[in-house]
Amino acid sequence: MSTLRTRATMRLLATFETLLAASAVYGGISLAAGAPGFTMPVDWLAPLGLTSWVLPGLALALGIGGTLAAASVFAWRIDFRAPVAALAACGVLTGWLAVQFGVIGVRAPVQWVTAGLVVVLLGLALLARHRLAGS
Repeated sequence: MSTLRTRATMRLLATFETLLAASAVYGGISLAAGAPGFTMPVDWLAPLGLTSWVLPGLALALGIGGTLAAASVFAWRIDFRAPVAALAACGVLTGWLAVQFGVIGVRAPVQWVTAGLVVVLLGLALLARHRLAGS
């Protein structure tokens, strides 16, 4: 049986993951579609051999958004696997940022905001693991 603190922590984790997933899906679709505010120079993708932002947009929407959405399902269910799923999402998102920093460099404040959000997600995942272990 989970305690009130455990349930509250899991709800916070689930909400955070859901919002991040929705942001990734929205950003990915907007990037792939070339929506205003989401257009970037294609020459940034030259190291990857890509000629458009469609593939990176789909990767963001499906890879990052999908991973975070799946992790949020575990948290909403207060499943003991939720912290591991959140840590996996942290790993995927950290890998995404590492590739992004390596390929296009630091180009926008959103990259640093995302790095900060990964740290918050990591903290919530570790707190959830601690709370679940104690309940």
